[in-house]
Amino acid sequence: MKCLLWSDRHCCLCDKACGPDIEIHHIDPKGGIDIDNAIPLCYDCHAKILAYNRLHPRGTRYRPTELKVRREQIYEKYTRHLVPPIHFEVTQNVRYSELKRKLPDVGFNIAHFGDSHPVRVKVEARVKLGEKDLGLLKGHYGGEKLWNLNPRFTIFGHTSIPKEAAESNERLEIDVTVTIIDEYGREHLLLPMGYVYMRDHNSWFLEPSVSY
Repeated sequence: MKCLLWSDRHCCLCDKACGPDIEIHHIDPKGGIDIDNAIPLCYDCHAKILAYNRLHPRGTRYRPTELKVRREQIYEKYTRHLVPPIHFEVTQNVRYSELKRKLPDVGFNIAHFGDSHPVRVKVEARVKLGEKDLGLLKGHYGGEKLWNLNPRFTIFGHTSIPKEAAESNERLEIDVTVTIIDEYGREHLLLPMGYVYMRDHNSWFLEPSVSY
């Protein structure tokens, strides 16, 4: 069902609208029924994939990696409207107050700026101290729990970082990755953002070049 919803019953190779004339192809015949091994195809494209003869090759066959990339392009095309604009930030500011949090307490705000389509989000916050990776935070900030985020709703949260990071004078950075899960259960990964702590000002500045 997820394959059909995510593709809106379109072929993931030619983008043809198939309606009931669609089939789910196993990318790896021995790969089982995992959803990552499935790709919706029209009759013609399914026949072309199955008709390739390794002993007498003509043309260039579709390889599993390419099939998955093409599939994700179609899935994205027909589910992107379910993803609202999301804003998130690491902050020491306290909601509706001039007060500021003190380490190890760190604030995290995330907002749904859309007017429709509630979503769930997975937040993963990784703490880096100098050259040392202290790993993901726990619970809601370690990707262990999903957050419910309704339209025009903002969550003002906070968490604690390791004592070592709070007491050190080394460069402190929190890299945040947010994954949006739409109404059909498809995950949309946002690019990670880094936040570097300014100890003299008890605030954070954005580091947008985090790799992933």
